[in-house]
Amino acid sequence: MTSAPPFTPAPAFLPNSNFNPQYTIDKTPNVQTINIGSWKIEAVKRPILNGKEIDAAEKSLSLPLPEMTFGNNSLRLSYSPSTSSHPSGSRIPSASASDSTSASKEESQVEVVFDSLEALAGVATGEGWEESFGGGVKVSMAEQWKSRSSPNAFSGDLNIPSKPVKPHDWTYSTCYAGSTSGPSTFRPSPTHSLPLPLLARQDPVLDRILFYDDVPLFEDELHDNGESILNVRIRIMPHSFFILSRLFLRVDNVLFRIRDVRLYHALGSDEIVREVAGMEVGYDEVKSHLERQSDLSPLTDVNWVYNQMLSITSRGSYRPNINRSTSSSGESKSAKPWPGLGKVVEVLKLPKNDFEGMREGLESVKI
Repeated sequence: MTSAPPFTPAPAFLPNSNFNPQYTIDKTPNVQTINIGSWKIEAVKRPILNGKEIDAAEKSLSLPLPEMTFGNNSLRLSYSPSTSSHPSGSRIPSASASDSTSASKEESQVEVVFDSLEALAGVATGEGWEESFGGGVKVSMAEQWKSRSSPNAFSGDLNIPSKPVKPHDWTYSTCYAGSTSGPSTFRPSPTHSLPLPLLARQDPVLDRILFYDDVPLFEDELHDNGESILNVRIRIMPHSFFILSRLFLRVDNVLFRIRDVRLYHALGSDEIVREVAGMEVGYDEVKSHLERQSDLSPLTDVNWVYNQMLSITSRGSYRPNINRSTSSSGESKSAKPWPGLGKVVEVLKLPKNDFEGMREGLESVKI
């Protein structure tokens, strides 16, 4: 009897065989931009908002801003299908054709944006937000947090706020996954997944980093009750780009929350895969995994906490025991879970350029 040959795992899928793509990078003190293929990607990093900008943003959002709000920061990805190349060679278009091409490009342009103030617009506000939105967290300072006017104006010795504001989620647990504009949108897909082996590979040539940035969107220490942080990172390799936007929340002696938004695009392909995953674990449960209970420093290490939470939530029997707030009006009602929990994979189909669409149309014609 002949034995079966030994199993050899397939190599990580490399979506683009061009190891040296053409690209340009432009840097200014606050903006870093890369143009690669049909993409223009711009990372903007500026100082935190000044007093005038804070007042305007708080009025617009009806929300006291986090202590460090990078309200002018963003990561913007713009996709414009190329219409300049033609199978039979280049030609100089007429004025009318040029106008038509420009209008067509604008109609087919897709933008994906991660923006600080857009993210904060997703923070729950209003009377009864705990019941309508869910995810309220109760700590000893919660009542003072509900009515404080500004994180910089709050004084622990002064219990009466200088001005009332709308009730809001003082942990800033936004479910923001970025915004999209253009003819395409993300739709759930049961068949797609992130190519984790490819993203974990570290080949010095195939996976070299052409462009990287880490853009902070907001940070808050929750008046010494923990921390709430939102940032977005991007790395571009010769074959693809990968984005991770992460909300990290630690409320001391109560809970941890992490909500990750991951975007992957194989350069030259016609789709973007987005995975959104949120989890929540009790503070003591994570703390019990410390090597030394007297050393709490790992609890501020986002990557360490993430790995512990992933291990804990992967157990099918795990059920979080969270001290949730009930009603902002003080009424006792059953607590509603945070809506950011769970996992979903979505796909956005990018529009094709004129010649790709024409070619596909001709190929579909049967004579």
